[in-house]
Amino acid sequence: MKSVRIVLADDQLLVRAGIRALLESLPGYAVVAECASGAEVPAAIAAKQPDVLLLDIAMPGPSGIEVAKMLRSHDGELRILVLSSIERREIVERALNAGVNGYLLKDFLLDELQLALTTVLAGRPFLSPKIRDLIKLPGGNENDRGERLTTRQIEILRLVAGGSTTKEIARQLEISPKTVEFHRARLMQRIGVHDVTGLTRFAVQNGLIY
Repeated sequence: MKSVRIVLADDQLLVRAGIRALLESLPGYAVVAECASGAEVPAAIAAKQPDVLLLDIAMPGPSGIEVAKMLRSHDGELRILVLSSIERREIVERALNAGVNGYLLKDFLLDELQLALTTVLAGRPFLSPKIRDLIKLPGGNENDRGERLTTRQIEILRLVAGGSTTKEIARQLEISPKTVEFHRARLMQRIGVHDVTGLTRFAVQNGLIY
């Protein structure tokens, strides 16, 4: 079976060594490159063409968020999973807005790392439980609003929250990109959010993605 190719980016050597050792204990995963700064990541991605980038946020050079935003601007297929000890809501939301597929806190257990990788590789976002709690929507009517969504809106919500681009959604659902944009705008209006972070948060809270 073909191994999942991983680039690991973290400025701390001991952290990289520990994560590499964990990954090597799991079947089907291979670390193909390590990066000690944000500046090293684009070249490693271009050279190794990984399936997943495990990305720290606080690194020398461009931050992990800046790196994720740059990579996502021209690559919609790469799965980006943040590994961070930062639990601040504004940082998490900036990372999600930059296009990362998951946010895993560094106090994870091996099973959680494996679940996070499996989840993002399946095209669904992954958030550590503490992070899910951190970005909950205020108020208590999310489920009521979720029940009023149409089947098409739920399909698009799941795909948007899963990190798919407008073109990818249009191709998968066999509709035009303009139709996708129309439904996304209606979704935001109905749910009362203004960005992809809000859509992802709503989808997680309503059990539409896992």
